[in-house]
Amino acid sequence: MKKDVIRKAAWGTLIALLFSIVVSILLIFGFFRDFELKSLDFRFRWRGPLDVSHSDLVIVAIDQQTFTACRDRYPYPREYYATLIDNLNEVGIRRIMFDIQFTEPDIKNPLGDSILADAIYRNGNVILAGKIDRVQAGGEIYAYPNEPLPILMGTGSEWGVVGELQDPDGFMRRYSIFEAYQSKYIYSLGSEVFFAENGFTTSPEYKFSDDGYFVFPKSDGDESVKLQAHRGSQGYEQTILINYYGPARTFPTFSLSAVLDDADFDLKDEEDTDYMELFKANSVYPFELRIALLPDSVLQAEAFMALAMEDTAAVEKILDLANPFRDKIALIGVSIDELHDNKYTPYYNYGGVRMLMPGVETHAHAIQTMLDGNFIRAIPFYQNISIIFIIGILTALVVSIVKPVFGGVFSLVLIAGYVFGSIWLFIEKSIWIQMIPAISVILLSYISNVVYQFLSEQKEKKKIRGMFQTYMSPKVLKYLEDHPDAFSLSGEKRDATMFFSDVAGFTTISESLSAEELSVVLNKYLSPMTDICMQYDGYVDKYDGDAIMCDFGVPMEDPEHAWKACWAALEQQDRLVELRKEIKKDHGVDIYVRMGVNSGVVSAGNMGSAQRFQYTVMGDAVNQASRFEGANKQYGSYIMVGAETLNQASDKIEVRILDKLVVKGKLIPITVYELMAKKGEMTSEQALIRTHFTNGIELYWNRQWDEAIELFNQAIAVTGDDPPSKVFIGRCEIFKENPPGDNWQGEFVMTTK
Repeated sequence: MKKDVIRKAAWGTLIALLFSIVVSILLIFGFFRDFELKSLDFRFRWRGPLDVSHSDLVIVAIDQQTFTACRDRYPYPREYYATLIDNLNEVGIRRIMFDIQFTEPDIKNPLGDSILADAIYRNGNVILAGKIDRVQAGGEIYAYPNEPLPILMGTGSEWGVVGELQDPDGFMRRYSIFEAYQSKYIYSLGSEVFFAENGFTTSPEYKFSDDGYFVFPKSDGDESVKLQAHRGSQGYEQTILINYYGPARTFPTFSLSAVLDDADFDLKDEEDTDYMELFKANSVYPFELRIALLPDSVLQAEAFMALAMEDTAAVEKILDLANPFRDKIALIGVSIDELHDNKYTPYYNYGGVRMLMPGVETHAHAIQTMLDGNFIRAIPFYQNISIIFIIGILTALVVSIVKPVFGGVFSLVLIAGYVFGSIWLFIEKSIWIQMIPAISVILLSYISNVVYQFLSEQKEKKKIRGMFQTYMSPKVLKYLEDHPDAFSLSGEKRDATMFFSDVAGFTTISESLSAEELSVVLNKYLSPMTDICMQYDGYVDKYDGDAIMCDFGVPMEDPEHAWKACWAALEQQDRLVELRKEIKKDHGVDIYVRMGVNSGVVSAGNMGSAQRFQYTVMGDAVNQASRFEGANKQYGSYIMVGAETLNQASDKIEVRILDKLVVKGKLIPITVYELMAKKGEMTSEQALIRTHFTNGIELYWNRQWDEAIELFNQAIAVTGDDPPSKVFIGRCEIFKENPPGDNWQGEFVMTTK
């Protein structure tokens, strides 16, 4: 069994290695990419939104409200954006980033670009947007920067690229740190905001560290800042993985029309509320009206109380607290569907709500990831591949040595543990390990090993059926097919009982019958005898002419093998009473059968040559059973059993002691018994014979020949015949004339088999 387990484990490991190699190759070539990206999205949704109360980012969006409220149609004149810049700066904005490209002149007002440039220059805290255009010509791809208009670049403002990085499924998960252009690079909008927030006045040079960071040293020698590069299938990229903080509208969002709306800018009548006057320090509206417009009732009450006390400084402070733009970073972009700048993100289908995210808000999530240093780190490919091999081999080892059901449970538990471990690493450590390849190799290892076990078991069952189907009962055969590890074909020590039988005077019988008739007689005899052996779970080891060798307790282990062999022998003798009459009538011969039964430890397994072999048993216990069958001739008995058989079956059988026998080839005497009946089924005559005979043999062993003869005669008198008693009377007569030597202890030495 141990060898079988090792064999299964070895084959299972080999299969797992094969599939681990296959899965690793598929991983390298991107087969799992789309599935793995979806698993990453799943981890985002499992984690849920993160707190952004600490964030300084606000979004100003061109939304449906803007389309409804503004008098002009989109695209808006550039002076709109000039007003936006001025209004935001008047209410204390810290920085403004445009996710709107001003790369073409204003088509609505020739002076619009100048007005916008003046506002940018005047406030000095604006980051503009451009992109890298790529065109194909003559089989080559040419790239060139599409910068903001020269008049805007002349303001000294930095600009960044807004190029999208969509994965093959159309989702945005990565964000560019910079884009290469010829021998230089141009930073993204988010990177420019990151640099500005960290005190860089110009776009810095970078160094790339061994641990995967883009490091940006400050010119004043202060500590450097860094961004974690995303590790893709080809190595590190000039991107980060966006650690999305939640679904759309996670960051505070304001309509562009609301930020334009002050006392000087007119929206459509019903939309014109002069919202920005609420927060301007030099607002044209009195405190009373500004306080009345506060959305927070608590702040409103505190402001009215301060105003009643003529504490205008306190009123300004309260209004400042309500100002959503004070010391914030405003990201300007579009969110209305008609402008086609809404993106698929991991939170697209969150909480049962399907919502695209405005492109400008994807910038916000990327920028917040950079500012917080909250990077998602993908482990190296070689580590993912190592996990595949380890988890694949582990699955195979367990599945190969347990039943498929338990292997399936283990595989499911392993998958669940791996999934939850992956989720925990993502949530707690921001580490992304490949989930789908590992699950795939677990399933493949499990399925392949179960298929291998099934095919192996079918092969083993076929082998077992081919070896045993004609030698044992269907019950035992079915057990061996279902439990091939219950025995060993290569040889093992087993406790068993062997049964030998032989037809008395068979040579004379065979000479009196033709070959055809002899065959009929043997079949009439062997068939019911074999059926009885199989009925008691015996394994018919072999036929040798009229002789039968049957083993009990092998190949199926059976703790009741001893009494089953004895009962099979008794029932065969009972069946022979009727069969003898039938054969005598039909063929004119008498069939009497001598049987030997013995128990002990034997060597059981396949014996023979490499080309021809048979499952059988060998050992002293086997030889003794054979000798017992032949020894019946000496006593006129028909079933002789050994002491070990009696020891194991004493509660199931009735016996009488026969002799202390030294079989041919041995020196030490063994006590042998005649099997008389099943327990409780012995007749009164048999019991009386046993009593007289047992007492007689005790006297015989004590050399009290005459007294022993008297008891043996009493045994004969019960039914008129008792062959063993007659044998011992003959011995007593001999010993009266020729007493045995002084060292004789009652044994009888057989000189023939």
